[in-house]
Amino acid sequence: MIYDSVISTGTATISGCSSADLGTDILKNISVPAAGSKDEFFYDRVLVTGQRGIRLSVNGQTYLQEVPITGQALNEVSYQTNTGDFFIKGIESSIIQRSKLNFSKDVPMKSNYSLSYDVVTGGNFAATGDLGQSLKNSIVGGVGASAVFDSCDYFLNGQKVYSGAGIGVSAGTEGYDFIPVFGVGATYGGVVTATNKSNFTYTAYSKRVKSTSITGLNADVFSETGFIEGRTSFYINGIEQAQNNYLELYTGVSIIKKDVTSLVFSGVSDGSISESVTL
Repeated sequence: MIYDSVISTGTATISGCSSADLGTDILKNISVPAAGSKDEFFYDRVLVTGQRGIRLSVNGQTYLQEVPITGQALNEVSYQTNTGDFFIKGIESSIIQRSKLNFSKDVPMKSNYSLSYDVVTGGNFAATGDLGQSLKNSIVGGVGASAVFDSCDYFLNGQKVYSGAGIGVSAGTEGYDFIPVFGVGATYGGVVTATNKSNFTYTAYSKRVKSTSITGLNADVFSETGFIEGRTSFYINGIEQAQNNYLELYTGVSIIKKDVTSLVFSGVSDGSISESVTL
């Protein structure tokens, strides 16, 4: 399995801080639960501005947000999307409608799905139909000519990939001339070929300012850097994990033992009432 952690610490090390002046007060913008009612889900309009500010995780898979094309019909506004999985409505709609997440027709949604989102400010970029080369044009169009390969996190059909297993830079196109490629072979490690390329959507998100990443093939992903609680997006084989599925530690703990029997005391002060539990 491949473990990938994206850590927003305020700096490239663990010694970051939460500061409005430094632009690092982002705790409330990571893994925000989407409120649900029946088969409808809503986001916090106070946190999100614009129509491209959400990186949505649905059961761990990252969905692409698209600004819809609007049209006018009799007594209603019509919406159309091309490559996106979901969209939010603009000022032409009521406040309640603008707070709702709207999903494309071919995207399955059920009330018991787990939805959370990160608030993003750098935008998202998409491309289809080739080995990934056209994604560079999309990134440069949004970020500008200064964009480099390491400026973004990359996803293939909603699953996160990283350089070394899933995506690489085409030889001779490093630096500002980068071309991201999701192709097969030792250079890229991807799964896209000339025959199946139309089955994939390539997406990228601008990396959060002052963030760092840890990627590895081993189960021990704590590393020497450590974590600050609430600032990590953690992926296993490209699927984002719910925050209650993992621990973020920076306490000096390097070994965690499981299946250890412990006694929990309650009821009276001398601890005469106890219960044996396995942790």
